[in-house]
Amino acid sequence: MQYYAMIEGEQRGPYELGQLPEAGVRPGTYVWCKGMDSWEKAEDVADICRYYRQRIFDLTHPSRPQSPPPTPQDQEASDDPFESVPLRFRGLVRRSGEVPGPAQDPDWTDTSTPPVSTIILATFLTVFCFPITGVVAIYYSMMASKAWNEATRSQSKQQKALYSEQEREELREQAHDYSRSAKMWIGITFFMGLILYAFLGRTFL
Repeated sequence: MQYYAMIEGEQRGPYELGQLPEAGVRPGTYVWCKGMDSWEKAEDVADICRYYRQRIFDLTHPSRPQSPPPTPQDQEASDDPFESVPLRFRGLVRRSGEVPGPAQDPDWTDTSTPPVSTIILATFLTVFCFPITGVVAIYYSMMASKAWNEATRSQSKQQKALYSEQEREELREQAHDYSRSAKMWIGITFFMGLILYAFLGRTFL
């Protein structure tokens, strides 16, 4: 398996698995190989992650001979869908006919789709609930939209590429971060509005 890597803003490669450390590939480096839908961080690619863990172990245990990069047969064996199931339960799960899915990172965000626009809701709550926090919600909503639009721009007015694929991915992640902040402040604005109306109701009724 040969990998391409985004290093210092440019695509380099192809590299064999054992060449990645010397090429400067780090956990946060974006890589791609044939069969992958899009560029991913090296730490999110199972084969690279396993190789780096083994390499670190070998370096910290010099008395043990270093393991060669996994062969295609080893990679096929590691694709066992029941590998994550404890041995004592594996037979039971196999007989059930249910194939366990891959573990999902709870903090994982699908950056291939744009974040949901919250500008209209933020504006509505700013007007009718609590303007002070509502303005913050509007700000983050606008920043999310701006970051996503910037990530989708392909060329500048001079017909030059604006961003590398890694920079685009960072902008998409930033857009989703802004969107999460906007949703948080929308919730705060809503509850502050409830508190405000409850206070006014007790004061004037």
